[in-house]
Amino acid sequence: MILNRALIWSLAGLIYAPLFTGLYLGFDTLGLDAWSYVLAAALAGAVGAIFYGARGVALAATGIGLTVATFLFFAMPDRFDVPGVATIAALVGAGLGLIARFPDRCSLGVPGKALAGAMGGFACGGLLAATAAFWTDLVSLAVILAFLVSVNGMLYVVSVRWWVGVTTPKSRTEYCNLIESLVIAILAACAAGGLWLMVGPITGFAEASELAISHAVQREIPIAVIGGLIGGAVSGALLEAFRFRNVFDL
Repeated sequence: MILNRALIWSLAGLIYAPLFTGLYLGFDTLGLDAWSYVLAAALAGAVGAIFYGARGVALAATGIGLTVATFLFFAMPDRFDVPGVATIAALVGAGLGLIARFPDRCSLGVPGKALAGAMGGFACGGLLAATAAFWTDLVSLAVILAFLVSVNGMLYVVSVRWWVGVTTPKSRTEYCNLIESLVIAILAACAAGGLWLMVGPITGFAEASELAISHAVQREIPIAVIGGLIGGAVSGALLEAFRFRNVFDL
C-alpha cells in the first residue's frame, strides 16, 4: 500500500511540476521576483488539485484544450499568442461543460479541493519567498519541486475535507453544471496554453517574450519533473506510513 500510494502521488507531482515551472518562469519574467514563488505555487496547487480531484471531467477538459490548440496551430498560427489560445480554449470548454453531463461527485467538491491546493501552495510559496529574501541563490528547481510537491501534498490531504465541507453546495444538481463548466474552462485553458507555449516557436510567429519563456521551460522541465516525481513519491509514502486517510471518496 505504501508503494501504491507513492506511485499515485508521484503522478500528482508529474502534473504539478510543469505547471509550477511554467508559471514561475512566466511570473519571474514579469519581474515579480520572490512573489513568483508564491503565485506560481498557489496557482499550481489549485490547478493540480482540480485536475487530481475532477477525475473524468479533468480528462475531458484536457482533451478539449489540446484539440483547440492543435486546430488553431494548423489553421491560424499567426493570429494568436498563449493568452489568446488559452482564452478560446476556456470559452469552448465552458460552453461544452454547460451541455455535457458528468457524475455529480466528479465536480461538486472541486472548488473546495482547489482552495485546499491553493492555500497549501500559498503557504509553501510564502516560505520559499521568505527564504529567497535572505538567500538569493535558491537551490535547484528539482529540490524546490520536491519540497513543494511533498509539503503541499500533505497540507492538501490534511485540509481538503474541511474545505470541501464548507464549499460544497447543498443542492447536488443546481450548481453541478456550472462547476463542471468552470473546471473544464480552467483545465482546457491550461492544456491549450501549455501546448501552444511548447509548439508556438515552431510556427515562427511567437513573440520574443514567449520564445524566452518557452526555451526556459523546455530547459528546466526535465529536472523539475524529476523533483516532482521524487517529492510526490515521498509524500505518498509518508501519508500511507502514518495512516492518513485517502481522499478518493471526496
